[in-house]
Amino acid sequence: MLQEADFGMTDLAMQSANGRYQGDQHLLVKFFKHPKLNQIRSKDENRPVFEDTDYIQILQPGNKDSIIIRPATKMDKSRFAEHFRKYEARQDEEYVEGTILEEWPGITRSQVEELKYLNIRTVEQLAQVSDSNAQNIMGVQALKQRAAEYLERSKETATADALAESKAEIEELRGMIEALKKPKKSTAKE
Repeated sequence: MLQEADFGMTDLAMQSANGRYQGDQHLLVKFFKHPKLNQIRSKDENRPVFEDTDYIQILQPGNKDSIIIRPATKMDKSRFAEHFRKYEARQDEEYVEGTILEEWPGITRSQVEELKYLNIRTVEQLAQVSDSNAQNIMGVQALKQRAAEYLERSKETATADALAESKAEIEELRGMIEALKKPKKSTAKE
């Protein structure tokens, strides 16, 4: 689900007609939330982990090829301050962190939509659904079990990978220590 502010013309762009952003008042600007892959956490947990991120979309009216969609920067937020203020005022959804259901291969698109309707957006949330809430949802017990197994496997895989990396590092350090212990051969005649 994308959160977004309405498209609108910005009148708060640079006041000067010769300013750096001359013509901004004619652009169609929209801020919205979009999941972005967290590379570090994904590597650590050995599964895709997404975080909701502020994005910006900038359209030039009349030019269908001029579309910019990217994560919003501080500069964007100040450059289009009024748009960003309106976007923030409309945010009513809490921040969600984890593996979003759309990115989990263990679920169909239809199931994703059904679970979204029930305010379940991540694999972690699905695995933690209370039994009393799950009893009224057809087939959710099986999905809940698969989600829990997926999370457990990803933890085990991440732990095994970390252990393998540690063992390799230890062997490398042992090799360096052995190399330092060996006496140096003298090259000069005494």
